[in-house]
Amino acid sequence: MSDKINLKEMEQQAYRLLTKDGLMELLMGAILFVTSSSFSGTPIFTPFLGLYVIFLKNIIEGFRKRFTYPRIGYLKLPDEDSKKIGVGILTFMGAIMLALAVVIYLIYGRISGDLVYKWIPLLMGLIFFGGLQYNYSKSGDKVNLVYIAITVGAGLIFSLLDFPSPRDGPLIYMLLMSAMFVLSGTIRFLKFRRDYPLNPLTEGAEVDE
Repeated sequence: MSDKINLKEMEQQAYRLLTKDGLMELLMGAILFVTSSSFSGTPIFTPFLGLYVIFLKNIIEGFRKRFTYPRIGYLKLPDEDSKKIGVGILTFMGAIMLALAVVIYLIYGRISGDLVYKWIPLLMGLIFFGGLQYNYSKSGDKVNLVYIAITVGAGLIFSLLDFPSPRDGPLIYMLLMSAMFVLSGTIRFLKFRRDYPLNPLTEGAEVDE
């Protein structure tokens, strides 16, 4: 039992160290900014979202080979069942959307496009809750709890407010959360570079996987 606990703690420490570079926040900020264009009336960035998803793994590895691994070494975390995780994510999102639809119907007695737009901020906040809670369970980094409080709290507030256009709520929410994540990611990245200076022996060296 003790060995299992120690192994879990070691995995958490490794995962927490790997996520100190601010990449998670920067990626979420970028995704939110691109997605927000869908609600702006001029979705010029929306087509890039598909490319973003396709090349996400390459973006992550390229960033970490350039900035992260030379400072902390290459970390190989245990492989996860991507199919199981994918099913879990879809199940969670489906349950959240169904529950929110039921709540909207019980409150208003109907479901319309305007009401769906009105409650999208809370929906996104709850989706963030699921992802950030999972990340917290993997890393033990309490900054995820701060993000949960901000994203869910702001989602509830923006859903309760009335805006001139139903799309304004989701748009402003996404832009504010995007700015928050980009700012937080930038701060964490700069702190990471300061706390883990580049090793002269590994500078410019390729990471061998």
